[in-house]
Amino acid sequence: MGSSVMLLPVLLMVGCDSPRRAALRELEAMGVEPGGAALTQAVGEGDRQRVELLLEAGVHTEWRDRSGRVPLAVAVDRRDHEMVMDLVAAGADVNAECPDKSTVLGRAVRLDDGAMVSCLLAGGADGDGRVPGGEKILPWAIRAGLHEPVRALLEHGADPHMKDSRGDPLLHVAMGAGRRDLMETLIELGADPGTPNPSGQGTIEHALAHGWLDVVPLLAAAGGDPNAICGDGRTLLERAVAGGEVPVCSVLLRVGARPDVSRRPEETRAMLKRIRDDRESGLLEVFLDRGGIDREVLTGWFRESLEGGDIDLLRTMVCRGFRPDAGGCGGVGAVDAAVRTGEVTGLKLLLDYGFPADGALMTAIRLDDAEAAQVLLRHEPAVGSFKPPSVDTPLAAALRAGSDRVARVLLEEGADASGVPPEGQTMLHLAVATGCSRAVEFMLAHGADPNAPYERPVSAEFLASVRAGLMRWILKNDRRVTPLMVAADSGSVATAAELLQAGAGTNCWTGVARMWPINFASRRNDIAMMRLFLGEDPYREERIIEVDLSLQLARVFSASGKELFSTRVSTGKKGYRTPTGEFAITNKYRNWTSTLYDASMPYFQRLSCGDFGFHQGYVPKYAASHGCIRVPSGKAEKLFALTRRGDRVRIVP
Repeated sequence: MGSSVMLLPVLLMVGCDSPRRAALRELEAMGVEPGGAALTQAVGEGDRQRVELLLEAGVHTEWRDRSGRVPLAVAVDRRDHEMVMDLVAAGADVNAECPDKSTVLGRAVRLDDGAMVSCLLAGGADGDGRVPGGEKILPWAIRAGLHEPVRALLEHGADPHMKDSRGDPLLHVAMGAGRRDLMETLIELGADPGTPNPSGQGTIEHALAHGWLDVVPLLAAAGGDPNAICGDGRTLLERAVAGGEVPVCSVLLRVGARPDVSRRPEETRAMLKRIRDDRESGLLEVFLDRGGIDREVLTGWFRESLEGGDIDLLRTMVCRGFRPDAGGCGGVGAVDAAVRTGEVTGLKLLLDYGFPADGALMTAIRLDDAEAAQVLLRHEPAVGSFKPPSVDTPLAAALRAGSDRVARVLLEEGADASGVPPEGQTMLHLAVATGCSRAVEFMLAHGADPNAPYERPVSAEFLASVRAGLMRWILKNDRRVTPLMVAADSGSVATAAELLQAGAGTNCWTGVARMWPINFASRRNDIAMMRLFLGEDPYREERIIEVDLSLQLARVFSASGKELFSTRVSTGKKGYRTPTGEFAITNKYRNWTSTLYDASMPYFQRLSCGDFGFHQGYVPKYAASHGCIRVPSGKAEKLFALTRRGDRVRIVP
């Protein structure tokens, strides 16, 4: 009865409005008293059904909760898009303020919720409101990098000429935040690039401070002033020239910067305009002859032309006699700097004009720049030697550094390969140790002995050139070590191939460890190297054998991945586990007797010169061997016939 009395005024109001009456009946059934408080509570609880009924019943939408928020602000804070749309559609005040002075729109922007922002703007929200904390919405959104809300605000009428609390125009706010994308959006939607910030800094000056050269034309076309006077009394163009910033000068001149705006004397203004705006007229040559340009700026131009490949500017400067001061090219000579930049045309030009090449060849060696080394040697052959008392040579330095291409150029240009470098071994020995296959090829073609053993004792300096590991120990403690052994251990297939082609012997071994050349490759499981020693193409494999220890299964695949053969196998039992990894078949014996167990092992195929491999034997359904891979009778013969020495064998757990 109490409920009926309570609802009577509302029923009298709605009259024949059946949707409202229906909503009120449902609310009564739910025990909900219609009103702003109920609406605020329903929004806070996320009960959309209750919210829809209350809105249908026409309750007040501007009731505030204990924190002073209207229902629309509560829905925004909850990120409840559906309720936001319902409340906006029901006429909720989209410009309502919260106790912290923020507007509903500002709260949505602060959440970076584009959908809610669009909904509120479409409902008439004012873009000039504030976010929580009191800052204006648009400057805050720009500083936060919120591209979509910024565009939406501007497209719905927010003032693009607005300033933030410090007086910075929006364009400067975007630049200060490092937001090029928002800066371009602001210009597109009407912001004025001609407005400076409170300190008098223009937008073009601000962009240059960020290094944004490519946006200067955009700013100028939209109203930015390329001739603005900076705080230090100079124009932007004067600043760029004084700092040797050639690209900046080019951009500023292209968008209308004029030296005659400067407060400097007329002679300086004319000089800057003519030098930077019209180089083809020969004005640069004139000013170089008169010495009217600051030497520091000239040194910067020289360095930039060298690094940027501006050969016309470089030629103009050097033919007029300009030489940078010592250290003007980053602490090195001009020729050395040209080698470092990789600019061969500039290098030739400097050498043609007599620039000294001190140290440049060593730079080419360090960079393995064969083209630069060749240019240096042909322009100044003396660079191919070191001054006494040094006993080192450029060839030895190149080999030591592994600069194979430079070493080959040195040899082709007449470097002496018969000399002994400070390490105490021959040039060929050093080239093999460092993997300089091109140099090895040249020396072998010109008579170097591919089988000459390394001299003993081996110096510590030479050992430092050798790959760390077993070979260092062998060279130090063993004898009869040949270049082919060192090449096999180094992993340089190209070097080993050159040695083999020149007649390097494979049927030799070291005096103490009794290791053959192929053993050095097998110890590293270097499949390509082992294939080379076995007479196969190192890299073009026709088949691969895979042994799966968990399945006790061996399969042969073609190069394209097609399965050619499979068989059950029995591998090493506990205590004799078959090793996993990749191996190569290095020996094949139709009949073989184990030297370890004095047992017959027909169709034996040794893996990587080791003490295990494939052979015919008893194959139960489990691992039972002493490490070898047993193959059933019949299958072993087929596997033996199908494979070749050098084939890769992959053993997986």
